[in-house]
Amino acid sequence: MDSPSPIALHPALLTPGTVLGNWRVEALAGGGAHGAVYRAVPCHDEHACPVALKLALLPGDPRFTRERELLSRCFHPSIPRLVDHGAWQSPSGTAHPFLVMEWVNGGPLYEQARLHPPAPARVRLWLAQLAQALAVLHAQGAVHRDFKGDNVLVRRLDDRAMLMDFGTGLYPGTASLTPAMGFPGTPLYRSPESWLFEIQFHGSTTALYRPSSADDLYALGVTACRLLTGEYPELSEPFRDEHGTWHLKGVRLPRSLRNSLVVDPSLRPLILRLLSVQPEQRGTAAQLAQELEPVSPVRSSPPSVKTRAPWRHAWLLLPATAAGLALALWRGQTASHDSPEQPSVARAEPMRHDSPDAGTAGLGDAATVAALEPPPSGSMNEAMIEDTLPEPQPGQMRPDEKGRCPRKGAVALNGGCWEETAWEPEKCQELGGQMFKGTCYVPFIPPGRKHPPTSGPPKTP
Repeated sequence: MDSPSPIALHPALLTPGTVLGNWRVEALAGGGAHGAVYRAVPCHDEHACPVALKLALLPGDPRFTRERELLSRCFHPSIPRLVDHGAWQSPSGTAHPFLVMEWVNGGPLYEQARLHPPAPARVRLWLAQLAQALAVLHAQGAVHRDFKGDNVLVRRLDDRAMLMDFGTGLYPGTASLTPAMGFPGTPLYRSPESWLFEIQFHGSTTALYRPSSADDLYALGVTACRLLTGEYPELSEPFRDEHGTWHLKGVRLPRSLRNSLVVDPSLRPLILRLLSVQPEQRGTAAQLAQELEPVSPVRSSPPSVKTRAPWRHAWLLLPATAAGLALALWRGQTASHDSPEQPSVARAEPMRHDSPDAGTAGLGDAATVAALEPPPSGSMNEAMIEDTLPEPQPGQMRPDEKGRCPRKGAVALNGGCWEETAWEPEKCQELGGQMFKGTCYVPFIPPGRKHPPTSGPPKTP
């Protein structure tokens, strides 16, 4: 009998039908430098809603333990829900951890906005959702450390912004995976204080930068700037005072950020605050989320505004002193030139390494699992969403063989048990419900199965 091909046993090349714990792989959905993302279903119910199964490429990758811990602590509609976790043993005997998460069917934030320019109210809603997700994360004393546009997916079902890829995050009590003077994340989104730290302590073998929630907020500001203008902010030239301490005068903002035809005047001061050089001036994610509410319903999209393509940055290594080397890196980070934006097609594949958002290839970088579709930007699109049957969620109670739900008052619909409510669309969205013909349907998940056991998928009652 022929032995299987070694390449077929690679974690990134599992074939449909492969079983990992209690889950069966249906298809490869994407991948990054550290993991592969598969669409999977429970072994006992292949007709159940799919989940995203992330499998580590390296045995025992600690990033997966970190992401699992963060997802198990943070519960918010814009943070994928952790369903299960385990380890896949390869034929060679190595154990590769995997995570099973809520399936997010959507497209990357920037691509969605480029193909279908959003109304200011929709941008405001996305930023509010992301600020709320960060507030939940920061309330745990944790930080994301790789917040960027390519780690945000816009879910097709309800147009919700979903924050992905928590593998580089930090939370209290966790050991750092970053060596001294190591800076995970994407350079364009790094805060001014982290750059100043690198310049000040360049060459040190012991200096360790401690990220804070202010780093995530600056990255949110960069994301908002890029989303609204098509450009990135640029760090000003650092200078050293008489004591040898490095400082930064400010952040150079795109001219279009001051153009009311491009950026809604109500959003501009919030973005400027997030891009402050002084971290304490950025406020908190909870404060920002509150300021972004209430969000008015989105009814129409403004005319498309032509924006410049993201800058491409060259990193320079020049002969110099230790501080000079870091300064050369700084200058390389801010050097740029414009290039015409090329049309793109969203598909499940790893992010291009020449993308300005490249820098860390986390698990969420390529979790695009569906072609981009226009967001609901008018009454017709809203009606289409409300006419779409709500999709049952993993762990949700299912009707019995006679089509009846065991819970009194629950409604059987599209293979799931739901609670009918009169919530408005925004409140319905916050509760994790789905609108259908003017009614909010919230999935009924029994208390004991809200956070499914790690031993396997939830069983159908």
